[in-house]
Amino acid sequence: MLQSLVSMRIIAGRARRFPARRGRWRAFLIILLVALIPAAYLFGKSQAPEVPEGAADEFALYLEAWEAVREDYVDRSRLDPREQTYGAIRGMLESLGDEGHTRFLTPEEARANRDELAGEYVGVGIQVEDRDGRVVVSAPIDGSPADEAGIRPGDVIVAVDGRSVRDMELNRVVELIRGPEDTGLRLTVERGGREFTFPLDRTEIRVPAASWLMIPGTDAAVLRLAAFSAGAADEVERVMEEAEEAGAGRFILDLRNNPGGRVDQVPGIAGQFLEPGQVVYIRKDADGREHEVSVPRRAEPTRAPVVVLVNEGTASSAEILAGALQSHGRAKVVGETTFGTGTVLNEFVLEDGSAILLGVAEWLTPDGRFIREDGIEPDVRAELPEEVRPLTPDESRNLSREQMLDRDPQLGRAFEVLQSGS
Repeated sequence: MLQSLVSMRIIAGRARRFPARRGRWRAFLIILLVALIPAAYLFGKSQAPEVPEGAADEFALYLEAWEAVREDYVDRSRLDPREQTYGAIRGMLESLGDEGHTRFLTPEEARANRDELAGEYVGVGIQVEDRDGRVVVSAPIDGSPADEAGIRPGDVIVAVDGRSVRDMELNRVVELIRGPEDTGLRLTVERGGREFTFPLDRTEIRVPAASWLMIPGTDAAVLRLAAFSAGAADEVERVMEEAEEAGAGRFILDLRNNPGGRVDQVPGIAGQFLEPGQVVYIRKDADGREHEVSVPRRAEPTRAPVVVLVNEGTASSAEILAGALQSHGRAKVVGETTFGTGTVLNEFVLEDGSAILLGVAEWLTPDGRFIREDGIEPDVRAELPEEVRPLTPDESRNLSREQMLDRDPQLGRAFEVLQSGS
């Protein structure tokens, strides 16, 4: 993007090169640039990194554009070196083509992202991704304003409070959706070629990692895993113990609309079902090296039969878990093809509190399948009617078995598979 601007400036229809007398100034700025552009942030170190070997020419291109803007842009009140630097970082990351995954966060966005991973934040309760330049709902959070209003995985966000966001980048759309607690907004989504507008309230979102419910008159428990937030593995262990003490002898692991989260929670949760030492996923880095991540040796898995329930809102860490149980033949996967989020993101915190979420590896299932873009294919396909959303344990507590399984046909199909043992 920047390279199309670099070597010439167009002024009143005429092109002119930078005068040679600026050569020393540009050479000085190449050194100074280390403190100004993405490679210059400290990444927690005591000094700025050196300009990479062979990269001086590329920095010079950036400087030519930066100098042109600084000297000649008509509206000097709009010149903001920090925002220009942020823009350069965003452009660099966008050029990688890892849409919706690798991205830049301002200090405020970085703090909000960490709050979400911790399981508490203010918002309307949706997880979103960039898909082919469109901002798509990957999952609503159970019990959130978005979930209760009927927003569904796969909805494309097209407007916020009547303002079109069709050509807006992901982070900017997220900024518009977020806001102070107890304020409202109107969210317009596109679904099946039609547009729907939902009035929503911003509220404090607490994401309970796990909950459970017995299917009345059976020994089958629905274990709902809503997110991979901090402490999720311990919470899953706790609720499974509760369910088994209540007589559960079989499980439906419900991962629908689970947007993922902390991948470090996956091995511990997998250890509730897989044997110690079994591979949970394979991490493949930029050099092609593969590293197997396995179930902890201290794991004490249940021997109870299990079926995994997924849909198109099952993403990231939830896909890893589903893929691991499927690959080892531990569980049948029932539902729809999952979202297809397969990039391992590392957060690099920059000097001012902003951050880069950088895809540093891809993850594969234990049998070598890529999750990125393809998702996890179910063993037994079961669709949910468009007007129906998955039941949560809280919504099911006062229902009979017949009511539960009729109102949630995917859950009903998962129960049939669990009953048949195939």
